[in-house]
Amino acid sequence: MKEKIFGRIFVEKKPIIGMIHVWRGELGKQVCQALDDLEKLQPFVDGVIIENYGWGHYDSNLATNDCERTIRIISNVVAGMSKIPVGINMLPNDYIRAFRVAHESGCNFIQMDHIYGEFLHCRPVYPQHFTRVRDEFPNIAVFGGIHPKYYDLQDPKMPIEKSAKEAIKLADGIVVTGKYTGGEARLEDLKKVKSMIGDVPLIVGSGLNIRNIKAQMAIADGAIAGTAFKRMGVVKGEPIDTDMVEALMKEVQKLR
Repeated sequence: MKEKIFGRIFVEKKPIIGMIHVWRGELGKQVCQALDDLEKLQPFVDGVIIENYGWGHYDSNLATNDCERTIRIISNVVAGMSKIPVGINMLPNDYIRAFRVAHESGCNFIQMDHIYGEFLHCRPVYPQHFTRVRDEFPNIAVFGGIHPKYYDLQDPKMPIEKSAKEAIKLADGIVVTGKYTGGEARLEDLKKVKSMIGDVPLIVGSGLNIRNIKAQMAIADGAIAGTAFKRMGVVKGEPIDTDMVEALMKEVQKLR
């Protein structure tokens, strides 16, 4: 069932979802930057995610009202211009606002940094509450992270397979990252998770590049790419490089 939801959103096998990082700034400039990113990504990738990067956090779980308003405006514009699926990641892990914005702007999915696990310095996702919220938005898919970058597990020895087993009760796809933005996901982790979740889509959440794409996508069903498309990495003002986008997607086409 969940693989069908994934396939309904993304036509191509092994879809690559490009990141539109929204930095703090003046709204007009934020909108222009998001549209510029979409213009560079859209001819090549299979979807995009709009994300507030490095700002808009009320606390370790919640985004601010201002952030929600800003991302809503941007997502409305981007979704209106996009010919590919659009998703929302409302950092730090505010799925309520993400669902709302995605619904109001006609987006297809949300990404969550974490959907299962207990971490230091932030609340976990409570399944009953999450399910109640999600039931209000049945047409929006959820790609949820486990053992994600920048979060410290209360139990560092928690097996990633156990987290995956619990996460598939809530998410339509499981996201596995490295330890930091641009950090490569461990092949061992990808293999363990895929063996547990079976046909549920596995999504590489960070660190995909020309060098590792063959090995990573031999296991995973899709990937989210941001650093792979910027020569200096994810830093404010660094543009998406269309040559890098095209080069990575040529490798994806070989795998397909």
